[in-house]
Amino acid sequence: MEAVLRLILLPGELIADRFHVSKEENRDLVRMLINGLFWIFVAIIGLAIWTSTLSIYQ
Repeated sequence: MEAVLRLILLPGELIADRFHVSKEENRDLVRMLINGLFWIFVAIIGLAIWTSTLSIYQ
């Protein structure tokens, strides 16, 4: 379960580390923003791929 949590938080952690955001500089907010944007983008791309395979669009 911890591995799944780390995977979900990975994009935000990488960006926060890259920009050297510390706890005092609201690292949690930056991580939450990046993770939200990243996973929403993944969901949109996934839905676009899935809907393009539906018979109505063939």
